[in-house]
Amino acid sequence: MPPSSGDAELDLRGEVCPYTFVRTRLALEAMAVGSVLAVLVDHEPASRNIPKSAREWGQEVAAVEPAGEQLWRITLVKRRD
Repeated sequence: MPPSSGDAELDLRGEVCPYTFVRTRLALEAMAVGSVLAVLVDHEPASRNIPKSAREWGQEVAAVEPAGEQLWRITLVKRRD
């Protein structure tokens, strides 16, 4: 797996919705505005639900990309507290 290009990486392999977004939100809340968080998920619905929920919360979704077999990397930029 390539190294993360973000300020922080959250590995949520093995977690399912809604816990994936709860943990993502808690991680982003602890970060400064402008910080980048890369989230790794292996639960396919999370690859759609995390970006949707993050946008609704006012955060930027920079990318959602495959990171391996049944693995996705979601790159988020914190835009608001």
